[in-house]
Amino acid sequence: MPWRRFRKKVERPIDVSKSIEESLEDAADAEAEEDLTELAELDDATIAEAATGEPGEDRAPTELGNKLRGVLEDAAERGGEARRERRPRSAPRGIALDRSSGAARSDDAHAAPDSYPELGVDLEVEAARGLRLKNPVMTASGTFGQGVEYAELIDVSRLGAIVNKGTTPAARPGNPQYRIAETPSGILNSIGLENPGALEVARKYGKAWAELGVAVIVNVAGYSVDDYVYVVHEMTGTPGVVAYEINVSCPNVKGGMLFGCDPDLAAEVTSAVKAETDLPVIVKLTPNAPDVVAVARACEQAGADALTAINTVLGMRIDTRRRRPILGTGMGGLSGPAIRPIAVHVTYQVAQAVAIPIIGAGGITNAQDALEFLMAGASSVQVGTATFADPLAPLRVIEGLAAYVKEHGLASIRDVIGVALPAPED
Repeated sequence: MPWRRFRKKVERPIDVSKSIEESLEDAADAEAEEDLTELAELDDATIAEAATGEPGEDRAPTELGNKLRGVLEDAAERGGEARRERRPRSAPRGIALDRSSGAARSDDAHAAPDSYPELGVDLEVEAARGLRLKNPVMTASGTFGQGVEYAELIDVSRLGAIVNKGTTPAARPGNPQYRIAETPSGILNSIGLENPGALEVARKYGKAWAELGVAVIVNVAGYSVDDYVYVVHEMTGTPGVVAYEINVSCPNVKGGMLFGCDPDLAAEVTSAVKAETDLPVIVKLTPNAPDVVAVARACEQAGADALTAINTVLGMRIDTRRRRPILGTGMGGLSGPAIRPIAVHVTYQVAQAVAIPIIGAGGITNAQDALEFLMAGASSVQVGTATFADPLAPLRVIEGLAAYVKEHGLASIRDVIGVALPAPED
């Protein structure tokens, strides 16, 4: 429904003889009935017509209605033809692929795969030791769900990889509301690692990941070293999974300090996870550490195969009317364009201190943003918050990078990695 008139708030009595769930369902049913009545009024239709979306037997079709039906039928026919013309997606290492459906080019919903602008351009990168991706663009954890939700909106097989939502040993309900607060150039979030738990993630999404035709990196979170190891153990053998990204922005249960704020704690987690898996291990650095470079070095020495720079920056907003923090937990993680200069700077510093690949993350909305990270020393990037405003943002970044390589006559996108770093001393 593109428009709704203002509706006076209705306080609905709660029947104490019913459960909370039943009361909420009753309230939802009442609102749905009001929506139906309102829709009927707006369309000059009967309740039955509004509910079924079809005119009554005694109602003559209008000229406008006939035109709309014609447009929808044409669109459906074109969509069917495009789906029939699409070729099967190429699967990443270890993925058995038997599905060929999905969305297409970001600026043409019906484009065939052979018309993608990045084809024929060398965008291949080493995202981590032992992990080469066909292009440097992946999604950021927590912003793309489990990936399967977006598969009907965009062709996720065009991405270098997707990173799933943070996975913990057991199911977590997440933090109390409010969980999101807008800022002038980004958002604050306090979701609280809501997820169904490692075993359920593997069971529920493994098969779906295998059908997406894209590499999957599992983001791992926990409150003890054993938590991280448990998640990786439970995810072992899950189809589509090519690496693990370790979220060290969690407070450990022993002392309360974030794993990522202490080099020794970060190294301990890295070492333990490396001992549990043969897949590449990526450590996601927190910018809230007193010395991010020291943590990066410690993770590299402990065996990390790559680093992600950076996670969100701590922040807060106050509701001046209520005179209290907006977020239910008080503070949250700031993401979006506001933190991009911070993330680029951290990437630039870390790139001069370690030899393993870096994945740049933080406020990337277009190809120019991604190029900043690549030139600062990152070999790949993650697009996160931008997808809330534009689900096609990651694909636009891929297309923009391909255009840059062509425009500047480069052999590959790898030619720009680290070009802004100081020249090495002899």
